[in-house]
Amino acid sequence: MATWQELSLDNLRAARRLLNEEHVRSSISRAYYAAYCAVTTVLVEQGVRFAHGWNNPAHDQLPDLVLHNSTLPRNTRYEVNKALRRLRRAREDADYRPGASLNRRDAVNSVRDASFIMQSLGVKDA
Repeated sequence: MATWQELSLDNLRAARRLLNEEHVRSSISRAYYAAYCAVTTVLVEQGVRFAHGWNNPAHDQLPDLVLHNSTLPRNTRYEVNKALRRLRRAREDADYRPGASLNRRDAVNSVRDASFIMQSLGVKDA
């Protein structure tokens, strides 16, 4: 059985590979999930309880959970919060808006945001 941290690392590696293969939308999607799983790793370790008795947070609650349940420095929490919001918007464009114009730069930015979040949270890429 995989852990949230393992899922995070796997998704980041997939995002990078998909980017290298020019699968922009799929790369963006995987980058978001890499960050989602990294944040979930930390929240679970801190004993945060999620809505509806779930084992993971709702996507719309994730940025605020970082702000209010993290021991990161205040500025870092705000930067992670903003990166999560960018990632989610990009992922929604990639997954649900076929008419949205996305390019390699968007995927690069998403992978960069996911890497920043993972590094900030101490999720190490092997």
